[in-house]
Amino acid sequence: MKPKQCTICNEWFTPRYKTTEKCCGVQCAITHATNLRERKDKLNWQKEKKKRTDELKTHSDWSKELQIEVNTIVRLIDKGSVCVSSLKPLNDKYDAGHRFSVGAFPSIRFNLFNIHAQSVNQNQYLSGNPDGYDHGLSCIYGDKYLKEVHGLKTKYPILKLSIPELIHAKARAKKIVKGLKELNATFTPEQRIELRRKYNKILNLYS
Repeated sequence: MKPKQCTICNEWFTPRYKTTEKCCGVQCAITHATNLRERKDKLNWQKEKKKRTDELKTHSDWSKELQIEVNTIVRLIDKGSVCVSSLKPLNDKYDAGHRFSVGAFPSIRFNLFNIHAQSVNQNQYLSGNPDGYDHGLSCIYGDKYLKEVHGLKTKYPILKLSIPELIHAKARAKKIVKGLKELNATFTPEQRIELRRKYNKILNLYS
């Protein structure tokens, strides 16, 4: 058998019985086994800790986590576009701004048609600038799309989601985010509308 390096002490040795041997002797083998057991115990504890933490999360906690993923989807779809309400170029840091706020219209908080890239100033300091938002939607996407966005209020007056539904939606949203990051592309206004339509269906929150 060919000599190999011990995973514990780094000394070179020739395996006695199997080529898969990792240690030069008994003491190093004991240390190696102990390290493996400790790593396994640590991994099991991390999994258990996550499970316990998740069990303590409230409906509000899961909603906020889903919102983060949905907002990330919007930022990736609208990357390279302008601020929806000012029509000015966006810098590296920008928000996913709701046309109809989460507080006033919680039923459409996750709907991608209700969320677009918006500057921090417009979203956080000008209360979303709703008049500018509507003007921007009309200029970028057209009046037909603007009407569709406003129709969300009556089309989806209520949205009741259980915690398991929120968890599953978050998992679907994370997959969408991963795909968009791998794609790393910028899209035309028409493509952005179709991506919103496509991903709304995948999220399966609005039938």
